[in-house]
Amino acid sequence: MSFPSSAGSHRVFALRSGHGAIALEADGLRHPRALRFLGQTVTPYADITHHVLSLRGLRLATRKSVYLFPRSAFVDPRAPDELVRLLMERIAAAPGGAAQLDRMWAVEKLAARRRRPRLGLAVAALCAAVMLAELAFGPLVTLAGFFSAPLVRGGEWWRLVTANFLHAGLGHLLLNAIGLVVIGGLVERALGAARTVPVLAAGALGGMGASVLAGYPHAVGASGVVFGLVGALLWLELRWPDRLPASWRIPRTILIGALVADTLLGLALPAIAGAAHLGGFVAGMAACAGVGGPRLERRSGPAWVWAVNGLAIFGLALAFGAAGAIVVGGAHGLAGRARVLSERADVSPLDLNNLAWMIATDPDASEEDCSVAVELAERAVELTGRQDPNVLDTLAEAEFAAGHPERALRTIDEAIALAPREPYLQEQRRRFAGERAPDDRPDEPEGWIVPEPSPDEPVREEPEDGLRV
Repeated sequence: MSFPSSAGSHRVFALRSGHGAIALEADGLRHPRALRFLGQTVTPYADITHHVLSLRGLRLATRKSVYLFPRSAFVDPRAPDELVRLLMERIAAAPGGAAQLDRMWAVEKLAARRRRPRLGLAVAALCAAVMLAELAFGPLVTLAGFFSAPLVRGGEWWRLVTANFLHAGLGHLLLNAIGLVVIGGLVERALGAARTVPVLAAGALGGMGASVLAGYPHAVGASGVVFGLVGALLWLELRWPDRLPASWRIPRTILIGALVADTLLGLALPAIAGAAHLGGFVAGMAACAGVGGPRLERRSGPAWVWAVNGLAIFGLALAFGAAGAIVVGGAHGLAGRARVLSERADVSPLDLNNLAWMIATDPDASEEDCSVAVELAERAVELTGRQDPNVLDTLAEAEFAAGHPERALRTIDEAIALAPREPYLQEQRRRFAGERAPDDRPDEPEGWIVPEPSPDEPVREEPEDGLRV
C-alpha cells in the first residue's frame, strides 16, 4: 500500500475533492476543520488525547475538539489505519511521548469500562408515559401540570417539575427525547449515573425557574433538561477534554453552532422558551462543575451527591403526587385549587377560562364546584372587557351548570351579539332555553370564535395562548 508523501518527516494523505489533505508534519498534524469553509488547522502531536479507529473511519480527539474523518473521505479507504500507526510513532518518539500514550490508554480503558447510559432514556420514557396519560384522561392532565408563572407564584410549586414532562404534541416530544437520549448518553458516560442526576434536576429547575423570572404564562417540555445536559457537555468539553474518549465528544464547532442557532431561533420565534433554554443551560453547567472533576473514571460521587439523588427522586414523586391528586379529583380537584387564581392580579384570562370550562363541563362536578367555575369565568370576562365570545360562552356554561339557566341565557346573548353568525353559539342558546337536552352540548367550533367587527373596527385575530416550548 502506498501513500503520496514528500521527503523527510512530511507525510500526506490525500482526501477526495473538496476536502483537502491530512499531513503529518514535523510539529503536528495538519488537517481540515469540522466544516469545509473553516479551512485547515494544525494540531500539535502533544495535544492529541485519544482516537477511535473503526470500519467507518477515524475519530481524533484533541485538547481543542474532536475531528471526524470518515473512510469515504480518503482517496484510499485504508489510509486511516496507516495514519494512526504513523501518528502513534510520532507521539512515542516525542519528548514526554510515553506519558502521553499512558494517558491515552487510561482514556481508552475508561471508554471500555463505562456502562450503557440509561437515564436519558428513562426520562424520555417518563415523558412518553405522561403523554399517554393525557390521551387517557384528557386536558385535565395538562391543566394539573403545565407551567404558569402566576400559578407557581400562587403556591403551585409542583409545576416547576411536572411541566418538564408535558409536551405540546408528538413532534415536540420526539425532538426532546432525541436530545435526552443522545446528549444525556454522552454526559452520563462521562459522569456516571449518580453524578448525572443532579445535572438533570438542575436543568429542569433552572429552566422553569428562569420561566418564572421571564413571566411566561404557559410553558411545557423537557427543553430545559436537554439544555442542562448541553451545558454539562460543554463544561466537560472545555474543562476536561483530555479525559474524554473521542466517541463521547461532539465537535466544538457543531456544539457551539447549535447553541448560537437556538439563540437566534428563540429571538425570531416567540413560541420558543428562550429563557427556559438559557436557565437550563446555565444550571446544568453549574451542576456539572459541582459534581464533575478530573477523576471521571469514578462511577459515583461523594456522599452529598447521593443525598441530591435522594432529594431529586423524592421531589419528583411529591410533584407527581400533587398533580395526580388534582387529576384523580377531577372537577373537584381543580376547583379546590382554582379559587386562588381569581384573586391574583397577574392571572391570565386564558387560564381562568380553561379551568372554568373544565370544571363546568365535568359531569361529576358538584354545585359548589360549578360556583367556583362561575367565579373564574366572571373574572375572565372582566379581564377581556366582555368582548370575547369564547369567554362569555364559558361563563354561560358555568352558570347553566350551577343551576342558573336565566343568567346563562343573558350571557350567551352577549356572546351572540359579538358573533351573530356562529352556529355553535345559537345551539348553546337553544340548550340553555330548554330546546335541547341539558347534556346535549353542541360540537365546539374547530377554532377560536372571532367577533364580527363593526364597520369602523379592524378584524380581531385569534389570540395566542402564550404556550412556550
